[in-house]
Amino acid sequence: MAEGPPSAVPAVARPAPGRHDRAVATSVLRGPRVFDSPLEAARDLAAVTRRARVLAAVFALRRLDPPLRERVMVAVSQVNACRGCTSVHVRWAQQSGVTPGELDAIDLGELGFLDRRSQAAVAYATALAETRFRPVSPDLAAVTAEALTPAEVEAVEAIARMITFANLTVSTAEAVIGRLRGPGRLRRRPD
Repeated sequence: MAEGPPSAVPAVARPAPGRHDRAVATSVLRGPRVFDSPLEAARDLAAVTRRARVLAAVFALRRLDPPLRERVMVAVSQVNACRGCTSVHVRWAQQSGVTPGELDAIDLGELGFLDRRSQAAVAYATALAETRFRPVSPDLAAVTAEALTPAEVEAVEAIARMITFANLTVSTAEAVIGRLRGPGRLRRRPD
């Protein structure tokens, strides 16, 4: 295994502390990703379901340690611009021991601040989410294989698929509710 940061992820200086709440702000800058059709949602659900054993191992057997798992979930939620999921996973990441500086690094895409395993896992998961799970570049695949075991790579992909499904489900439901509420329709009355 090669030492130092993965070549696909630039090394950067430590970000200033205290900006971990930017993760939520960043996800608001672009619109949330939503399912294009019920068929797309069903396909994504099937892909997550096929990975149920791997996901069980991640959570029950800790195939990925909780801080690494939460770093991946925060990063993928940001890619999918799911404000609610990003906010929840930022809080869970902090509870699992992820530092505000690490959250800033993820938010800013400055992964050189993270340890080598986290750099590879976050870069791999975000590349998968950005392309909707098409194959990653050979360079990123090689960097990921150097930093993570095959079981960890499988776990990172499963977590990325699961959180993407959750992100798009939440964002699609919010978009549908927003359309139904429309101007003057189905609005809640103030109490």
